Amino acid sequence: MFFKKSLAVAALAATSFVAAQSSGTAILADYTYPNSITCGLSTCPISGEWIGVNQTFFNTHGCGTVLTLTTEDGSRTTTAPVCDICDDCPITYFKVPPVVQGELGGGVSVPLTVNWHT
Repeated sequence: MFFKKSLAVAALAATSFVAAQSSGTAILADYTYPNSITCGLSTCPISGEWIGVNQTFFNTHGCGTVLTLTTEDGSRTTTAPVCDICDDCPITYFKVPPVVQGELGGGVSVPLTVNWHT
């Protein structure tokens, strides 16, 4: 009986973990370095990297949520935290500084489509 209960608890824990993850596809747009960002330039970015998202996405994920970004062909991956609100972005667009674009093989003038997950 104890063994069955342990398995049930483990299964529920695994289900909760999977349910807490988010994923999707987004287009990365160029983001010049601003004077300030919503979550604070001195606290949120990691090595000069961050992501600006629309208000709805920000409300769901909040400051500092680290997203893994992977090119559509799976050849390049990087991580960056959500640190800013992009007022002119639809939910499928993220604004990122040039360093993030570069790590994914994109240029600042050409939008790059990526898969993302938390």
